[in-house]
This record gives sequence, structure tokens and C-alpha cells, in this order.
Amino acid sequence: MFDPSSRALLRQAPDLPGLDPEILDELLTAAHIELATARLLASKAEPETVSKTIDQVRRLASTFEAYVALDLRPEQTRSAAFVAASAHQVLGRLREMVPDRPTVISSDAIGSTVSATLLFLIADRAADAAEAAGQLRARGEPRAVRRSLILGIRELATCNLGPLVERDLYDDRIAQDDSREVATDLLFRECAHVVQVLALKARGQATPDFDIRGRLEQVIRLSEASVVAIENDVTGAAHYQFAGPHHLASLLIRLVDGVQEAMLVNIPAPSGAKAEAWSDWLLSQAQSRPFLWVNHLKAVKTGYLNRGRSMVMTSPTGSGKTTLSILKIAATLCAGESVVYLAPTHALVDQVETDMSAQIGSLEDVSVVEDLALEELGDRLPTFSVMTPERCLALMGFAPELFDKVGLLVFDEFHLISADDPASSTKVNARAIDAMLALLTFMRHRKKADLLLLSAMVAKGGDIARWLRGVSGREVEAFDDPWKPTRQLRSCVIYDLDDIADGATKAAKEKTKKAKSRVPARPFGLFSLISGWHPKRPEKIVVQPLSDHRPPLVWNANQRLTSNRNEVAGQLAADYASLGKRVIVFCNDTRACGSVAGQINELIAPATVTLDETQLEMRDAVLTDVGSQAATFDPSGCRAAVHHGDLLPMERRLVESVFRVRREAGGEDKGLDVIAATSTIAQGLNLPCDVVILAGTDRSTADDPNGNPRTDLRPHEILNALGRAGRAAYAATGLAIVVPATPIKVELDDLEIPDQQILQTVFSEQDACEEIHDPIELLLDTVEVSAALDAKAHSIIRRLSAVTAAGESGFDDIVGRSLGFFRRKEADSRAADQWLKGRRVALKAAEASLEDPPVTDWQRELAVRNGVPPHFIERLVRALDQAPVDKGTTEDWMTWLLGVVAEHPQDISIFMRETALESVFGRAYTNSTKPKATARRTLGALRDLTAMWCGGRTLVEIEEWLLAYVRKHEGEVTKSAPRSSTAQRARRFAIRIAPDLGFLCGVLGQVIAFRAAAGEGPLLPVVEMLPQMVRAGDHDRHHTALRQMRTVASRVATYEASVKLAKHFSALSTAEMDAVRDDVNRAMIIESFDDFGE
Repeated sequence: MFDPSSRALLRQAPDLPGLDPEILDELLTAAHIELATARLLASKAEPETVSKTIDQVRRLASTFEAYVALDLRPEQTRSAAFVAASAHQVLGRLREMVPDRPTVISSDAIGSTVSATLLFLIADRAADAAEAAGQLRARGEPRAVRRSLILGIRELATCNLGPLVERDLYDDRIAQDDSREVATDLLFRECAHVVQVLALKARGQATPDFDIRGRLEQVIRLSEASVVAIENDVTGAAHYQFAGPHHLASLLIRLVDGVQEAMLVNIPAPSGAKAEAWSDWLLSQAQSRPFLWVNHLKAVKTGYLNRGRSMVMTSPTGSGKTTLSILKIAATLCAGESVVYLAPTHALVDQVETDMSAQIGSLEDVSVVEDLALEELGDRLPTFSVMTPERCLALMGFAPELFDKVGLLVFDEFHLISADDPASSTKVNARAIDAMLALLTFMRHRKKADLLLLSAMVAKGGDIARWLRGVSGREVEAFDDPWKPTRQLRSCVIYDLDDIADGATKAAKEKTKKAKSRVPARPFGLFSLISGWHPKRPEKIVVQPLSDHRPPLVWNANQRLTSNRNEVAGQLAADYASLGKRVIVFCNDTRACGSVAGQINELIAPATVTLDETQLEMRDAVLTDVGSQAATFDPSGCRAAVHHGDLLPMERRLVESVFRVRREAGGEDKGLDVIAATSTIAQGLNLPCDVVILAGTDRSTADDPNGNPRTDLRPHEILNALGRAGRAAYAATGLAIVVPATPIKVELDDLEIPDQQILQTVFSEQDACEEIHDPIELLLDTVEVSAALDAKAHSIIRRLSAVTAAGESGFDDIVGRSLGFFRRKEADSRAADQWLKGRRVALKAAEASLEDPPVTDWQRELAVRNGVPPHFIERLVRALDQAPVDKGTTEDWMTWLLGVVAEHPQDISIFMRETALESVFGRAYTNSTKPKATARRTLGALRDLTAMWCGGRTLVEIEEWLLAYVRKHEGEVTKSAPRSSTAQRARRFAIRIAPDLGFLCGVLGQVIAFRAAAGEGPLLPVVEMLPQMVRAGDHDRHHTALRQMRTVASRVATYEASVKLAKHFSALSTAEMDAVRDDVNRAMIIESFDDFGE
């Protein structure tokens, strides 16, 4: 459960009689396991009922807290504090069964929640402190000074410093009643002043006259036990002691140094950054993020923020890599240079924009350039640009000058540069090639730019850093600190053989075939007390029931018992959701997501939390675009919703927004507590979550938008999904459960666990297990041994065979700097050179086999840049004489463009992925013995679909057309294509096909731009905007302008509004986009006056 650095800290704790520090992590893990399962099974039990383990934890908390407060072993203070705080954390979770228990703060004691918060801060565990502080309750405390102190500690630990620094502590009235209580309030007020001054320092506000240590030492001195003689002829003495203030001040004095060191405002300006700009940005950030985590401080000390320093960061999921990237981005912007941020998918580009805008917005606007036309980009990229690697490669190809001011490339989830493991797949991964080429091309063009590569999945980050250092000749650090602020209890579902036998006996007595196939069985959770899987050490294994329910296993047609994983996962998710836990269930396809969400919504009470104004606006936009509530993935009123690749971007935003809504712990409000998601989007799902359930460890190939032939999830994908459990400052300890596709059956009495691969993966020591395989190397090896290569391989052959402007061959430029060649060179320089020579020969033979026709230099260059055959560029050039240059609608241009492709219909594969076409047209595309005729027919269908998509038709209407088309052309089948209740085919056209059509439009735009630059024709503003118009479903540029003016924009509603305003438009197809925007603004003003007059 604990990462290596946390385990090391625990083991540095002081020795106690009968307690070995080496097993402290095991004891705390056992306690967390007990609590994670006991609440499900004993929700009606008394919370004070404790086991031997919990009793041990309680004694740990008291003992080690005393070590810290009394400063018995100063050199072990951090470790003792971490042990004590972790123990208090366990006890705090036990007390959650009695909500709203008031926080104790009195003359004699302070509550354990206060202690836990402060102890975590002493141990440099700010995220744990924030979670603990969330349990502090000032409500019900009668004395104002103590209410302010409780609030102050909570606000300091949760980084909510605004109310804390603004509070006037002298406004708190001290009731002049019992003198002991008055004295206690005065002592606590001094502690409150210390907390407030720490907050002021964290916000960069000077407090030179306040002696923090002096104040706390005075509180300690005045609180100590003292004896005062009683005068006036009374025999005896008065004994004074204020244990509560004494203990609080003793803990506060231990955290002062660590808290001050962690303050963001104390980071000095990196070299190259303007000191004033850096300081101003730190002050702005300190308002919301005043402290850094311990691993952040460690990274800063490496010097990676300095200009000229790059870093490969392979820290675990949830370890705050985003914060470290923000610091580097800010340092670059403060140096007056631009930043490019590569997000792994198109869907995540918008999320990055939202997240980064809140952090970097005070320095520069964050701009998504994924869909922007070159006309909108101008001569340079925006100062902070977000895009995918594919978009970066494309822009580097046809407009490299855009990157001339870029000083930093951030590559998030950089394991995208890796091909699949050659041992398990020989397919050349197109996305990996594009990602690798984007990185290499950027490094060639911007030799002095810094790099920041981020991934939690990559093993041997040092190898990647060494490669980049060798290629760039610049400083590149590897940072792989294993610490992270959250912990995962990982578990695998197993079953008791005896219990299965009993269930099978009962099922056999049922009357129906379906009932007989369902074997009720209680799921148990298999846990490990130590990292790694050790089946030969049963004393380190814990088995606990996971549910009081018995979701059935199922006999399949071959009389094999299957895990019925979706129903089991749904039951477990419902159990945890009923306790107020947030749960993400990862399923193997979209159908399973719907099934799991539906099951959960039937099992537990509906949501009571209503949508806010923005969420209602998003929902209305989605309903308008889809055309039917029944076909919409609507989370309103649900306890469980879906999240997968068939959701429209607005639907995805809505689901995530509703899931994020905060609710009072233990309150009556019920909201969206479960998301059922496909595993393909696990890497981008950054949501607050207590529990992750993985329903099987495979994926449906039909549901994979990249058409990956693998069905089994790779280890790093499994660990990435499980790593989503827990979130800093929300749930420091998350629970991750795997429901294997094949049930694991054991004899619980002797606990002989079969040694299965899934168990080795689940209990793996580290998340970082993905080795980077160079796709360039794999492709060249494939070229040498295979004559049957796909279109992507052909495009890379052309790129490697091309000659750069500097006269260098693409082969030398790319392969000579490739990761594969670097590794070979390190291992055996001579053999590496021989490999390079052999691949050069093979490449020349492969190039000759392409039989490309002779074309002009610029046409060949354009073909290489875009990965398309030269003959396709030549055909576009020849067809331009018939282009609808006087037309301004997307439909007119796409009708002409697809008609050009239809002259050689099988060229559809140049710009359209086979898997995307199959996902939309199904058997109407695959059931064909005449590929050319099928391709021509498909192009006609794409023309009609684009007209509907850009003509304001709803997804339900498009789906109805598609269903009729598929049924008409799917051939002889035993059962016609089924109707989709969620308009799945139309959704996949919008999400998968439209971007590919946008790529085709982008190629056309480049052809026209090259001709214009050569004086062979005019620039066509409509074509420059065509890629994003097709992707977004815009009828024309006026529709685009209207959509861009709205924060929440419905495609259908803005189309209808555009049609209504059209009578006021005057800008022609040759007008620049600014003129079109002015046109729309003017039309809206005229229309508003017309409406007012009516």
C-alpha cells in the first residue's frame, strides 16, 4: 500500500518494546484493509467495536504522538509524526461511522483530528494533512477563540488561506467567567496568531515583527504544570496545568520549519526568468496553491526550472507531475519564451486548457490550436499552445516557422512514443510513429528549447534522459521519485470453493435454464500486506469478504464458470456508493458500461442533487444536438453514469462536472457517485475517486478507436487504471479492486493461491513498468523482412527517403537520432553501424517498390509532410480547376472534394482509418467482395453524412439514415443490423470520421497555400477554415463564428440561429474571417433591434 519512500520513513520510527519498525507498514495496511471492508459488512455495527489490529493502531497513535510533542528523538521526528498521523488517520476513518462528531479542543486536550492534521504537516505530508483537516468541525464549539483556532488549522492545512488571513482574531470575545477557561482561551489565541502568521507568510505578506517560535515557547512555558501557594491564611497550594494548549503549541513548533520550507513563494527565480515576473506569478499562485509537496521540493532542487535544463519525469500516477510542469511552464513564460504542451488525445486537449488556464492564466492565455486554421494562427504559435502530437507533427511539417519562439515542449503521457512490444505484436503503431516523429522533428527545429517529458508508466526513465542528452547535447535530468500523496489498497476478487459448491447446488434446483446457470457466490478480496506478490508467504496475505451480497457467477455454453464480472463489479460499486464513496468502474466496452451503470441505478436510491445553471445549459445543448433524451448519456438524477469514447465532448464535460460536485460528508444529499468507463480512457480520467473497480483485464477491439488488435490490457494499463483510486486532499487512501475475467477459486482454509499473472500485476511494486520500444526501429526491421506494408509504413518510407532543405537525407536526420539506434550504439557501436547500413539498403529497395510517379518538388514535399502518396497531391492540384471557389458552405466543398477522391475510390484509405469506417458502416463496409465499388459507395455516403452533420441535423436523424443505409448494403445476413438506442453510428461518425475528413481538408488547404505562394492561384479563406468546420459540424464560416462566440454551444442551435440571421449577412466566400465575424456581430445587433421592435 505504501510507496517505497513512505515505507522507508515509517521504518525510521523509534523502536518500541515488542514493536518492530520494519512491519509498521504492514500493521497500518492491515488496519486499512479491515476498515475498507468492515464498513460494507458491518454498517449497522457499533463503531467502537474494534479488533486487535485497531487497538494496536490506537496505541501507536498515542505513543508516537508523545515522541513528537516531547521531542524525545529529534532526528526521528518526521518518521514518528508520520506513524502517529497515519494511525490517527485509520482511527478517523473508524469514527466516520458517527458523522459530525465535534472537534475537541479544551484546556485538557486536543482532538485526534487536530493532532493528525498537525502531525502530517510535521511529516511533510501536506495532502494527507488536507484530508485529515476536512474532518475538523468548529460547529458546536461554544467559545469563539476556539472556533477560530479550529477553522484556522483547517484552512492552513487545506490551503484555503483567504478567510484565515482576513480574520480579526481580536474580534473573538472571551467570556469572563471561569478563570481557567479564560486563561485557556488566551493561550489558544496565541496559537491562532501563529497559524495566521504562517498563512500570511505563505501568501508572501511580510510579518517581520512576529516571533513565531517565541510566541509558541511562551505558550508552552505558561501551560506547564505549576504550583502557586494560596494566601490569606489558607493552607495548601493551587495546581495549574493547561495540557491542551501545551500539546497544541508543542506540535505547532515542530511544523514551523517544514511548512515554511514548503511555501511556494520561497522558490527563487530560475536562471533565465525575469525575477519580477516570477515573483508576481508566485504571489498569484500562492492564493490558491501556497505549498509544495515533498517530491516537488526535491525536483526543484535538481535545477530543472533553470533555462537550458530538461527533464524526463516518471513519477507515479497522482504524484503531482502537473504541478511540476506548471512550474517549468511558468519559468519559461517568465523568460519571455513560448510553450507547446502535447496532450495525448484530442479529448484531453480541452481538459488541459481548462486546468492550465487556472494556473498560468495570469501570465499568458492558454490556447488550444488543435482545430485552428493557419489563418487564425498567424506567424507564430500562441504563447502557450496545447495540441496533440499528431497536430504538432503536421504544423512542424507545413509551417515550422510557427515554432520559432518556442522555448519549452511539454510531452504529457510520453509513452505514446512507444511501439507495442515486438514480442506480442508486429503491427506498426501509427500513433507511436507520429508521436516519435513529432518529438524528433521539434528537437531538430528548436535545438535550444527545453523538454519536459511526463509519464507514470515508463520504466527506466534514465535511459530516455540519456538518449535525449545524446541527441540534443543538452542537460536532461531523470526524475523518478516513487513518492506520491495517495496510497492504493489493491485487491483481487477470489471465491471460496466450498461457497461456490453450495451456490451450484442451490442453482441446480432452480426451474429455468437461466436461473440454473447463475451460481450465487460471495466475493472475497485478496490483499497483500507487502509490495509484490508472494504466494509462498501466506502470513503476508489477507482475505476479507467484499460484500454481504452474493452476485452470481455464470455457467457459459461450454459449462465453464465465468466471473460475470460486470454484475459483480456493479454490485460492489453499489455497495460503496451507498456509503457515500465515489467509484469508477472500468469496463471492457461501451455496452458493459451501460449495463453496469443501469444495474447500479436500479440497486440504490436516485440522486437528489440538482444540476446547477451551467450544467443545465450543457445538458440542454446536448439534448438539442442529439435530438432525443433517450439517446443521450444524461447523468441528471442518476447515481451512476457512463464515460467512454462515444460521448460527445459536451456530454463528457457534463458527466465529469456532475461527478465532481462536492457534498457534505455524511450528509443526506445523494449525487452521481459512480462512473462506468472504458479502460481506453483511463489515462485521461482525472476525477476525485475513493474506489476503482476493474471489471476484467481486457478490452473489446471493436471499442478501441485505434483498432488495436490486442484484447488483453497490458500491465501498465491495468496499473494506470488502478492508480486512479484515491486523490490528494480528497481520499489519501484509495481502494482498487480487480474482478478477473476468469474467477479465481481457492480453499480459504489453507489459502493456496494459484500463481496467476494477474496477481503479479495487481500487486506489482511499481506503476512504471512500460518499456519504450522505438517504432522507427520496428518499422525499419519490418521493411527489411516484409513486402506487405500498410499506407502508414509507405508514408514513413517516403519521409525517410526524402532530402531536407539542408541537403540531409530523412534517414540520417531521423534514424541517426532514433532511440533504437542510440541503444544499439551504446551496446555495440560497430554492430549499430552495420544495422544502420543494412536498413539504409532495405529502405532504398522499399522506396523503389512504391513506384511513385514523378511530381514537382513541392508536391513531393507536401506528400511527405502529410504522409500521403504524391499521386494524391497531384490529383488534387489538377482538380482545383473545378473547385467551387465561389461557394462558402462546407457541403459544397466536401461534395467536390470527396468527388475527387471517388475518381480513385480506394484512395479513401489514405485519409480514413479502416476501423473508423467499420465502426460507422459495419457490415455495409466489411461484407464486400468488390472493394472498389464499396469504397465508391462509402464515399457517397460520407458526402451525404457530411451534408447532414453540417446542416443542423440531430444525431438521431443521422442515425436513422445510417441504419437504413447499413441494412440496404450489408448483404445477405441472418439478422439485420440492430437499431442503436444511443445513435451509436452517428456518434462514431462525429467522433471518429469527422476528424479524418478534417485531415483531408487540411491537405487541400496546404495545396492551395503552396500554389498561392508560387503565384499560381489565390488563397481561399473558406478552405483554410474547412478542417475545423467539418470537425465541428459547421454549415459555413458564419456558423463557425456564431458557435465560437458561445461558451456552451450547440451545433444544431447555432445552425438554426445562423439560418435566422443569414438575411443580414453580406460577407462573401472570399472575405477574411474577421469580416465574417463582423458580419455576425452586425446581424445579431440588427436582429436584437428587430426583436425589440416586435
